[in-house]
Amino acid sequence: MASKAGDDPESLMSLCTVFCLKNLRRTMCYSGEHSRLQLRPDVFLPGEICDRLVNVYMDLLHTDSDFEPQDGFFQLFSDPRSTRLTRLQLREELVLDRDLEAIAKQDLMELHLTYCSRLTSRGLRTLCSFRHSLRSLSLFGCSDIFFRKGGAPLAYSEEDEEDLEEHLHRPSVDQDFSFQGFNRLRLLNLGGLPAELDVETLLRPLPALTSLDLSAVHLPRPAFLTQWKERLASLVLYNVELTEELIHTLLQMSRLRHLDISRENQRTSKFKMTRKILSSIVQSLVHLVSLDISGHIMLDNCTVPAFEDVTGSKNEDQILNAIEAYTEQRPELAHRAINQLFDIARIQHCSQLLRALQLVITALKTHKYDKSIQVTGSAALFYLTNTEYRSDQSVRLRRQVIQVVLNGMEQYQEVTVQRNCCLTLCNFSIPEELEFQYHRVNLLLLKILEPARQDESIQRIAVHLCNALVCQVDNDHKEAVGKMGFVKTMLNLIQKKLQDRMCDQVMEFSWSALWNITDETPDNCQMFLECNGMNLFLECLKEFPDKQELHRNMLGLLGNVAEVKALRPQLLTKQFITVFSELLDSKADGIEVSYNACGVLAHIMFDGSDVWTMEEPKRSHVMDKMWAAIQSWDVSSRRNINYSLSLSLSLSLSVSVSVSLSLSPPPLSLSLWSVASKYCPLLIKEGGVILLQKVLELESSHQETKDMARKVMEQCENFKEDPMDTSR
Repeated sequence: MASKAGDDPESLMSLCTVFCLKNLRRTMCYSGEHSRLQLRPDVFLPGEICDRLVNVYMDLLHTDSDFEPQDGFFQLFSDPRSTRLTRLQLREELVLDRDLEAIAKQDLMELHLTYCSRLTSRGLRTLCSFRHSLRSLSLFGCSDIFFRKGGAPLAYSEEDEEDLEEHLHRPSVDQDFSFQGFNRLRLLNLGGLPAELDVETLLRPLPALTSLDLSAVHLPRPAFLTQWKERLASLVLYNVELTEELIHTLLQMSRLRHLDISRENQRTSKFKMTRKILSSIVQSLVHLVSLDISGHIMLDNCTVPAFEDVTGSKNEDQILNAIEAYTEQRPELAHRAINQLFDIARIQHCSQLLRALQLVITALKTHKYDKSIQVTGSAALFYLTNTEYRSDQSVRLRRQVIQVVLNGMEQYQEVTVQRNCCLTLCNFSIPEELEFQYHRVNLLLLKILEPARQDESIQRIAVHLCNALVCQVDNDHKEAVGKMGFVKTMLNLIQKKLQDRMCDQVMEFSWSALWNITDETPDNCQMFLECNGMNLFLECLKEFPDKQELHRNMLGLLGNVAEVKALRPQLLTKQFITVFSELLDSKADGIEVSYNACGVLAHIMFDGSDVWTMEEPKRSHVMDKMWAAIQSWDVSSRRNINYSLSLSLSLSLSVSVSVSLSLSPPPLSLSLWSVASKYCPLLIKEGGVILLQKVLELESSHQETKDMARKVMEQCENFKEDPMDTSR
């Protein structure tokens, strides 16, 4: 059997790491003084495990909505005698100065900090603790780390008092920091370094650099770069304004293998790339294996044959290469590449499905607050998970897609993102494939449906998903969703549609969802009554008398309510009984409306004549109408109805026969009719034919009931093949 994309199982290491992080106090930690997290004294962890714990911890914080930050987590790694850290990747606002201080005694070899906006000069000074061991350092997008908070000048006059408050809040460059002593540092990323810093002075103490990223850094005197011309193998100058002096400097960097002088937007550049300049770069830098000049205005014919295969937009390979190269630090370029992948998946065919999905998932995880990435990424996922590609995807991969889609719905409330995410969820088997995130997905969908005036398309898709999620799931799931406010949310949608006098898919799906969620769940049935559901039912009947599908859904729901004995007295009013009686004559949607109305009345009749306290309509008159309706139905008619009613009444039949009692003719006849039309195989298997024979033998049985029993027995007699699976 051919393996599917992403079919490799999770490693035991990965599973154990996530489990430990989600259960710290039950595994490697305990609650110390003031409930602080403490590492158990008998725990000693090697570098590989410690690195994984910290890096996966950061990943969970960004991707798992149920995972909360653990106060004092980094303090667990403060003692290098019991824990060893060597390679860390920390990102965004979750990283604080005290986190770096907690691990200051570790011999870090690699530390990558990305967009850590809450780090200050305090954290910068902590970096000096790692200078003897650090080989790779990235401070991309961490511009605040180079500033200290403003302070009052040593002396100031009264005239200066007005400016004092502004001065106190104005950050100032930390002049005390130096890379002096970072002798082992080989890779350095200072992308986004503020213009206030003198990059030349800052970098001068680093003689051993082999890779340098100065993206978007102001370089007024670029000649200082030549101090590494015999060592530097990689130089990234993305969004750095090119000048003749800078080009002249680059031509001297003879050891370069990777050079990136690209720009985000050619319209912001004054520099014009000519064939002469490009040829000079290629001829002078003989060791180059990659060159990125995208985003520049190209004059003449600047194509260099030897460098045609780099990232770009020519084919699927180049597009995927671009997403991979730009996702981490250039979301604007990654967005363009994902948009091109979207076109391939939508119009053509994506031949590298696993790689494409994994790259889009990574981009969405990395930039959960970036609108452009979220819009294009969620749109690409919709096409990459549709029917055309489904057979090639493993359960694990599809779960990863579901999780990142739910992340997008959770973190970004933009209309287009919400619509794309909901549409993508429609590509999955519901509820089966969403069961592992059942509680979360329902909460998110209900949140989408909360606003009184929501985007119509999102509303329609979200209600459809809600309906599918409560169909064919166990009662525990339905009760849990009911407690989330599901019933009230659906009724609010119905109320709004009534106000607009509109019976559309949202209206019909809402009633269908209520029908499903109340099936065999008394608590949800009670919520329906408490939330004014019966009045909305009557209003919908009056406002939309010809909407057959709507009537079917509403009557199916009320059949569920009528199954709950404790709630039936609330249905036993003149107004409701009259409406149900009138619906017995309905020919809408085949026989289903009539059938469901009869089912509601049958449950009420089953409680006996003592509970029938109203004078009008008379119980006997309603029973006559029920019998007339049952007699008019065709046993062979094809229906799509909720058969739990029929089965429950069939069970009542068995009980009543067993104790030699007889039901009122209409309820028993309805039960027998249902059996005749649908359940002959099950009846035969469960010994029901013998019970029917007893119905015929009972003197108290009504003639109509006996006639229906004979009809069922004839059906069973004529039954040759078992068309339904009764093994379960």
